[in-house]
Amino acid sequence: MKPVAATGLAAAGLIGSIIAGPGSALAQASKQEYPIPRNPSEDLTAIERIFVPPKPPPLTAFPELRERWRDTPPFLRDSRLSIDARSYFRDAVNVPGSTHIEQAWATGGSISAETGKLFDLVSLGGVLYTSFPVVAPPQYGNTELLLRDQQGYAVFGQLYAQVHLGDAHEITLGRHLYNTPFLGAHDNRMSPNTFSGYRLVGTYEGDADGPSFRYGAAYVDAIKPRAALTFQSMASAAGAPTSNAGVGIAGGLMNWGPASIGAINYYSQDLLNIFYTEGKIGHDFGGGFTALAAAQFVAQNSTGQTLINGGNAFATNQLGMKVDLGYETGILTLGYSVTNPGLGILTPWSANPFYTDALIQGFQRAGEQAAMIGLSHTLKPLGLPQIALAAHYFNGWTAAPAAGAPLVETEWDFHIDWRPDHRPLEGLWFRVQYGRSTVWQGGTVTDSEELRVVLNYDLKIY
Repeated sequence: MKPVAATGLAAAGLIGSIIAGPGSALAQASKQEYPIPRNPSEDLTAIERIFVPPKPPPLTAFPELRERWRDTPPFLRDSRLSIDARSYFRDAVNVPGSTHIEQAWATGGSISAETGKLFDLVSLGGVLYTSFPVVAPPQYGNTELLLRDQQGYAVFGQLYAQVHLGDAHEITLGRHLYNTPFLGAHDNRMSPNTFSGYRLVGTYEGDADGPSFRYGAAYVDAIKPRAALTFQSMASAAGAPTSNAGVGIAGGLMNWGPASIGAINYYSQDLLNIFYTEGKIGHDFGGGFTALAAAQFVAQNSTGQTLINGGNAFATNQLGMKVDLGYETGILTLGYSVTNPGLGILTPWSANPFYTDALIQGFQRAGEQAAMIGLSHTLKPLGLPQIALAAHYFNGWTAAPAAGAPLVETEWDFHIDWRPDHRPLEGLWFRVQYGRSTVWQGGTVTDSEELRVVLNYDLKIY
């Protein structure tokens, strides 16, 4: 790729990132934000991640300090401090006739801190996100790793209070992460989307062999996009800057053994309503053979005065299905989606959660049908269980007038993950991703390719 040798930057990236990182954020949909799954049971659907905060870092750098503070009040004793160093190189080239390049190498990440419970009821927390340029040619900006002019930033993306109602239910107020299908972190740059609002989440656990239920309700009034210093209204992010409308959310998920089903609804006055539902079921056949089948559906429609889509009322939907066939640590994935011909799917507050979402293309245009085949494997049989490889091929097509001229598009994506599981490297995640897409439409061929090299080191200080 051009104009800087990506291999040299990748090598340098391994040694150059020690500032802070998103301690409460994941690093890079299953192919972008999350590690390559080791088996189908790890391949969580978008609805399974509903309202769930990421896992804390795996290491405690100073365990003796926590032991020394064990007799102090819970507000101090149970506090947490985490650092996630992140180094990220992104090179994207688009050739529709004139070459367009986006390129930067950034380092930074976040420092996150959270107190223990005060009066066994309230805790406080915050996350400082940073990103600083290492190599950032000003003529190749808009990578979303840095500000649009390729400058660095530091911003408190999270500042929140939590009210704990026992161990299974909590209320969060302020700036925080949301991890839902159409309003979420989209954490595949240096920093995630964060949101301002309030929410209630909780879990009802049944017997070991019975069902469990997870629920959430929220009102969100503002979003801080991934590479931004300030929060903006949810309406402005959706393309309606004259409105201050927020988004009301309610959803739930039921798990019962190998099966799960859930639904979530987003409502914003005078903008749009989004209803999303998803279910899956898995089975272990023994002998290392496993399988998983999943389906998802979204319906979107305008509300009230329709301040987006040029003021034209609209309704659209998309259906997706996939099957994972696993043997030991290898997974073969087959996926399909189809979008309503009237309008493509809107994603103003997050990434596209559909199985056919790729590294470069979303395959969600009006009337678009898309097929995907993927293969991933952890190299455990070769004695390298920390290394995982994945390759995906996508093919989409549509002749819907709302998508313009008839279109065919393809994409190949390749992923490599290295996640060592021994000290002191536990918590490190090195990832290389490469995608190449071709779009044929109206007699024009557009080629795009993208390389991402990402290093994360997630460390729990206290």
